[in-house]
Amino acid sequence: MILALAFAALWFARPGFQEPTKDAPAAPADADQDQFRLGTLRRDPSSLPRAPADRWKDFEKDPSKPPSVPAAMRDAVVALRERDLPRALMQLYDALDAEPDYPPALYEMGVVYFRLQRYGDAAAVLERFVAHVPERVGDTRVLGHCYYSLGDYAKAEKHYERVLAASPDAIEALRGLALTRMRLGDAKKCLELLDRVLALDPRHAEAWTWRAQVLYDQELSEDALAAAERARDLVPWQPRPWFLLGRILGDLGRDEDAAKAEARCRELSLADQEIRSLDNRLEYQPDDAALLVRLVELRRTTGNVPGARQALARLVKTKPADIELRMLALDVLEGMGDVEGAKLAARAIEQQGPSERKAWERLERFYGRIKDSAGEARAAAKVRALERK
Repeated sequence: MILALAFAALWFARPGFQEPTKDAPAAPADADQDQFRLGTLRRDPSSLPRAPADRWKDFEKDPSKPPSVPAAMRDAVVALRERDLPRALMQLYDALDAEPDYPPALYEMGVVYFRLQRYGDAAAVLERFVAHVPERVGDTRVLGHCYYSLGDYAKAEKHYERVLAASPDAIEALRGLALTRMRLGDAKKCLELLDRVLALDPRHAEAWTWRAQVLYDQELSEDALAAAERARDLVPWQPRPWFLLGRILGDLGRDEDAAKAEARCRELSLADQEIRSLDNRLEYQPDDAALLVRLVELRRTTGNVPGARQALARLVKTKPADIELRMLALDVLEGMGDVEGAKLAARAIEQQGPSERKAWERLERFYGRIKDSAGEARAAAKVRALERK
């Protein structure tokens, strides 16, 4: 999925970009926030005012006349960074009400709707974006993802091809086109496109997974097994590679190995279902600490180190001064064998300068285990100092 902030950063980083020229709207009182968000989520993007067809034809083409930024757009970017999609959507509507069809706001709104799984709304907004700034079509692989998610494979194919004409090495557009070709029954072209993805990124686990699936469907079990094993090795916490391994190993007569893969698939599938549910809820409640704690635990039990790091970073951000949360991060990452991540968590605890002796005792044990003599001595000295108080 396209990250929403990447495109916004591209716009805002350009030299000469003017500051907002309009006052930002007053934020609703806390008591009205839920109702205000609900109203935003119920809005239909087709109700947005439209700009004349040529309003943005020269957007960014004349460096001497940089476009001004609607005030609400700045607030939307902040909300996106904080993963608060309803608030971001609220600000994007404000920006587009004030400046109809402002291209960066259209793009970000399309991505937000895609992340909220409102694919029809996402497609409608992104189509307006492409109509106003067709030279930016290479940035809109997410529009192809919308069509694909809606089951309109003919439209998806056409759009992915437009994106790739502008950006030939757009990996996710290549992957999307590969899956679209698969859905349209062209397995040979699908495999060719997946091979292009893997040439650009040999560690693209999803491409390996789909390669295994297509090869398995063609009854090329040995080749499918190699691809499925590669996918499993890259993302051992994902259930689908294990599912494919169970099927392929069974076909190859390796019943005991197949049974183990199927058991692991069932275990991971249960966790994955809950993780998906949590991720959906966190799109609307990004700062819910209880949800994030559960997400951390699921990432830990499935062995997903990158996911655990990400969830812990989000959790700590809810209460940056809470040493208990930072110690939890250290415990989880050390327990998962992520020494580098644990070192970062330990340094964050030190930077907070906690006065709690147990925090420094924990650091002393950690530094001792990783044989960091300087860190161990530093923590031990702090423990002794706190004991004297």
